[in-house]
Amino acid sequence: MVILRKKGEIMKKITALITLTVAMTVFFLTGACEAQTGVTADAMKPMLEKTKSRINEWFRILDRELESAAERLSTADLSGRDARRILKELMIGRSSIVDCGIVDESGILITVQPPEYRSYEGRDISSEQHIMAVRETKRPVMSDSFNAVEGVYSVALEYPIFSDKGRYRGSVSLIIKYAAFLNNILEKIVKDMPCKVWVMQPDGLILYDSDPNQINRNVFTDDMFKPFHSLITFSKNVVSEKNGTGSYDFYSKGFEDKAVVKKNAIWDTVGLYGNEWRIIVMEIEK
Repeated sequence: MVILRKKGEIMKKITALITLTVAMTVFFLTGACEAQTGVTADAMKPMLEKTKSRINEWFRILDRELESAAERLSTADLSGRDARRILKELMIGRSSIVDCGIVDESGILITVQPPEYRSYEGRDISSEQHIMAVRETKRPVMSDSFNAVEGVYSVALEYPIFSDKGRYRGSVSLIIKYAAFLNNILEKIVKDMPCKVWVMQPDGLILYDSDPNQINRNVFTDDMFKPFHSLITFSKNVVSEKNGTGSYDFYSKGFEDKAVVKKNAIWDTVGLYGNEWRIIVMEIEK
């Protein structure tokens, strides 16, 4: 009787273990399917959060280094050797930075690194929006996309320089190729993942997409997007709300694959110095 009882207890334990194993298998397979189909916001949220965190992390790094550079330039000769060294240090190991510069209080670009862009020294850029903004507010600025004098679509980060007595002396500038900047961050995150990421300015300009043909096109004005009314409606929602979910119809892989498919998406916002970018994570509905 004791032996039978023990055998019964063992069988109960084995049955419970099998039941638990089956339940766990179903749970993990279900999660894997959700990750592969990507039709729910919950399935795409981890990628969105990781993308947002990494971009904001880089924004914080650039902000700290610009602040440090501005402090070191507060008493320096802004066109001297020390100024050039400080600018050079800002660029080390950063292929997405076009150049670094110093703009004086009247809006003249007086110092530029690297040396191949020194021909732009002395140029009056006081009419550029980000230069006007930093001169007026005396606060750090991140520009919208613009075609820099270097001939590259970029964003500019401007950080004000003050003397040790608080007088505004100008600003230290970073010109960043935003598509390369974002690609460096996102390439590893999206590699081998079913979800994809694109980034948009609040005016509808696409700053980054896995299809390079879409970069620097505006969702609201470019002929490429006009037939896709659901995409335009979705993008208007993205502009009007800092985060949310939605869906739209568009080419499967841009110009690479023009089969029209439904895409489910979730978005959120990153920003620096009051300027914002919308990050959209999407996946084709299976």
